[in-house]
Amino acid sequence: MERFLNSLKESGPVGVLQPPMLRTLALLLFAQVAPIPADKPPAPAAPKATPAAEPFYREWKMDDLLADVEDLGTGRDFKQGGRTFQNAGCGLCHAFSTYFQGSGFAPDLTGVGSKFSRDIILQSILEPSASINGQYYATLFTLKSGRTLQGVVVEEGNGVYKVAPALSAVENTIEIKEADVVSKKPSPVSPMPPGLLNPFTREQIIDLFAFLDSKGDPEAKIFQSAK
Repeated sequence: MERFLNSLKESGPVGVLQPPMLRTLALLLFAQVAPIPADKPPAPAAPKATPAAEPFYREWKMDDLLADVEDLGTGRDFKQGGRTFQNAGCGLCHAFSTYFQGSGFAPDLTGVGSKFSRDIILQSILEPSASINGQYYATLFTLKSGRTLQGVVVEEGNGVYKVAPALSAVENTIEIKEADVVSKKPSPVSPMPPGLLNPFTREQIIDLFAFLDSKGDPEAKIFQSAK
């Protein structure tokens, strides 16, 4: 190409090029153009992502679980029972053996399996307001402003109530001045929320009851495989 251009300089303006020179120029210019690629087949479509499985959720009722928790059998999973206890948030409020310290504002559940029948325990979880412990309850305040507030009284004195609206976070409190209170009484609504078992499968719930029944002993008979 460079040699041809030098010859063009010697030949004068392009307008006076002879036909042979023009043909050569056309061929050289065509050679500088990148070849047009053949049509490519369309790229394969990206595989569709497998949708993530929806998390388990079921609104459990007494009749759904009563038969299962009344006869726990053997070979249950201690670790899964402990994880269910933790993941349900039980340990935020309730102490259990040496594993969970609780908040001090809910019953210690270490010996709950020997104190109450399993149907009572199940109902207290599924329907916490059906029977409220007289020692652990929320207080309903009616204020002079007409507002009502409910929570667990974690401290009182110097004319002020410190109230935790959520039992699972007793460090978060609001202050209510005694002078602003028209009345206060035990609330008919338990500070323990309902639905705590809804994210868990039947097997996880059975293992939770085995965990409660064991008093925290991983060697308890209920965790031994049947022979």
